[in-house]
Amino acid sequence: MKTLILSSSFTTYETDAQGNRKARIIDNDNGFFDNLKKCLTSRKCMVIISGNPNKKRDGDPNTITRQSFEMSGIPFDEYIYVDNANKEHIAEYISRADCVNLFGGHLPTANKFINELNLKELLKDYNGVIIGASGGAMNMAEKVYCIPEVEGEHKDKSFKRILNGLGLTNINIIPHYKLFEKKVFSDNVRMLEDILLPDSKEIPMIALPDRSYIIQQEDKIEIFGEAYLLKNGKIKQIKHL
Repeated sequence: MKTLILSSSFTTYETDAQGNRKARIIDNDNGFFDNLKKCLTSRKCMVIISGNPNKKRDGDPNTITRQSFEMSGIPFDEYIYVDNANKEHIAEYISRADCVNLFGGHLPTANKFINELNLKELLKDYNGVIIGASGGAMNMAEKVYCIPEVEGEHKDKSFKRILNGLGLTNINIIPHYKLFEKKVFSDNVRMLEDILLPDSKEIPMIALPDRSYIIQQEDKIEIFGEAYLLKNGKIKQIKHL
């Protein structure tokens, strides 16, 4: 059975005053860690899909993720971090994976990489746990709503707001909702009122504040924490789908 975990923020690290990343214990807000541990019944191999395959982060993401899971008491035997250096082996990696971890970042960049990997086809018959945080969770949808979050993207006519995703779910999430709710661009265009709500007339969205998440197992969908439905230009808080 395939299990999807769509998280607004799934943090395995903290940043010190110098900007260096250090592994941390996984949070249990809204029962996240308890549910994660319950889902991860087999922990032989985790495959991590980079959200920015051309850039090496400060601190190896593989090492940070490994340390965080070990500190939290749910270690894997093997961790494979997939970027441009080893992407040609992705089919083999997925065949070995008990868990696929989709990293976030700039959504168009992460989306381009999952399509280069042909990950949709590779995950079609995959039975295991798929974790997505922020952009990683957004890319799980069939048609991915792409937030114009970088200054200038909202008025760039070449910027695509609908991208091809992994087709794992019909849920389009808006992560970090409390931040986006207040975001205003330099030309006074408001993220919520002027972009998200008008776009919701074309594609419904589920807005998740940080620490909120959704678990989908076949037809069973559960929301943990606050969630808001944006649909037909309106917004309302919801507890279930």
